[in-house]
Amino acid sequence: MARNRVIYQSQALFIAPSSTGCQVSGSLNAAAPFGPLASGSLVSGTSLLKKLDRVQNCNFNFTINRQDINEFGKLARIDSIVMESPTVGLDFSYYVTDGLNERLMGFNVTGVTDNSTANGAQCISGLLSDIQGNNYYILTVQEGEDVVGTNTSTTPIGTNTIVGIGNGFISEYSFDASVGAIPTASVTVEAFNIKADALTGEANGIITGSSPAINILSSPAVKLTGTGNAYMLSGAFTTGVSTVTALRPGDIVLTLPSTTDGMIDIQGANSAHIQSFQFTIPLTRTILQRLGNTFGFARVINVPINMDVTISAIVSELKTMNLFDKLVSATKSDFSIALKDSNSVQKMLYSFNGAILNSETYSENLGDNQTVDLTFGLQLGGANDTGNGVFMSGSYNPDAIVSGFYKLGTGKLN
Repeated sequence: MARNRVIYQSQALFIAPSSTGCQVSGSLNAAAPFGPLASGSLVSGTSLLKKLDRVQNCNFNFTINRQDINEFGKLARIDSIVMESPTVGLDFSYYVTDGLNERLMGFNVTGVTDNSTANGAQCISGLLSDIQGNNYYILTVQEGEDVVGTNTSTTPIGTNTIVGIGNGFISEYSFDASVGAIPTASVTVEAFNIKADALTGEANGIITGSSPAINILSSPAVKLTGTGNAYMLSGAFTTGVSTVTALRPGDIVLTLPSTTDGMIDIQGANSAHIQSFQFTIPLTRTILQRLGNTFGFARVINVPINMDVTISAIVSELKTMNLFDKLVSATKSDFSIALKDSNSVQKMLYSFNGAILNSETYSENLGDNQTVDLTFGLQLGGANDTGNGVFMSGSYNPDAIVSGFYKLGTGKLN
């Protein structure tokens, strides 16, 4: 049955533990070594793909970069050839909960018993050393059906489609918390490849030797190293395993330094009334090219990494300050924002070390309260630098990440 439209109920966003390799956990048939589309090689198995929770929007795109070939004597081009990697993009946003989404995407999120994370290392420690990225998958089920509750192992053949985005690297992560809105994170991903699959039977790698039948599909990733490059998406899907449905702005605790270089008082009894808190971690990347590689062989983060943290507040009291006195040496500040549930149990914590005040902007209009925007600058250090950077702590269930598979950084190579 053809679809008339696709709406949010029929789609869900999944992530794989790595980009290359077999993204399936199961028992292999020794007589038929596992490989892409190898029917009969998997006796039983479980997909390693995990659904990202509380996603609010999801967009993807691709652009093919070509160079026209012209010559003297002919006005129109004689060919248009691909000279560099296609531009594949994915961006999505979700409600921040317990750090599970961040952990699945490769951030170092401490606070739980997870052998892949490193206490004392900042959140991007794994991303700095990641050379292969992750695959992202967008599953679309039948019109009118929910993805939650759908069992792809028993759904009739040809009713589900999957868009796979290969070798996806996070190029930007931003967080926004404000009065009257649920705390939200937005993510931008750059990738090497994109492909669409339909679960249509033996030709696409349906494993009939298992019960129920399991669909094995070729991965969208560009295989840089290793052998065996396939994925599986099967089973019944639920609303997710996050330990909280959503977090309220009234349960956010913002811990700010007692002294800063500015005029506004942001701590104590006379502190300003904070209305919003935003930050963006820029992880812009450069594609490294070499002869013999069409897609490039790596996407490396551009350094140094400079980020801004913005706080907006309603002005109450000002403190004495002389800007000229602050020009000699800047005061480094550490602060944090804790997201708690309705029972005051901490679910997510962002900590910022080594921030320096860059600007204060005051504004007032007729009929409005005077407001101030504070911008702090932060330069992220290395994985083992605890004095400069962003640190994340969550409360997710470590069993939700399929222990041993969702590794960080260079651990993905194993």
